[in-house]
Amino acid sequence: MPISSRKLAANRANAQKSTGPRCPESKEKVALNAVKHGLCGRFKVLSCEDQSEYDDLLRRFMEAEKPVDEVERELVAKMARHTWLSERAIRFQEGCFLVQPQSPEEEAANRDGIAVRKDLDNYLRYQTCHDRAYARAAAELAKRRKERDLRERGFVRERRAEAQEKRREECHELVTEERSFKVAGAKSDAEFKEARLYATLAALTRPQNGKMAA
Repeated sequence: MPISSRKLAANRANAQKSTGPRCPESKEKVALNAVKHGLCGRFKVLSCEDQSEYDDLLRRFMEAEKPVDEVERELVAKMARHTWLSERAIRFQEGCFLVQPQSPEEEAANRDGIAVRKDLDNYLRYQTCHDRAYARAAAELAKRRKERDLRERGFVRERRAEAQEKRREECHELVTEERSFKVAGAKSDAEFKEARLYATLAALTRPQNGKMAA
């Protein structure tokens, strides 16, 4: 059945009366309306937790891991966040065990009655989820560091090979130059000896007192 224009106008007018929170403070409060445990969705330090403790945890992770770029810093931050959330899940698990009033039998046996809340399994799953997320971030960080180390080692090997090649070329040039000097020296000695021989022969064949030497 089609909606009449009169009813449609009334619906639009009613929609304008409730537009939700408008100021930033109200929007922030409304955003937390459905937050029960903060173990999923966007990460946030809860009001029952200490922001300074999380900041200190993040700082210690950064100092220990020493990330070198933005990608590594984000991986380290993930490790800190998932550590925080895993510990939060453990605290919620502890709250699932409720001490009950003792029955006469339990009192006689000096035992406490314990009731376990049904949402314990949820918190166990959240803990496992965040522990695995931590492991993935840590593995990715280790992978990036290994690849960077291999690149650096390859660069060092390349520079070392270049230096060795340069030294070989320099040695070859020295050997070639030394050989050239030796060849030039030998040639000079040969020319000198040849010149002396010619001088000796010339002296022997030089006429003495108008006569040829015998």
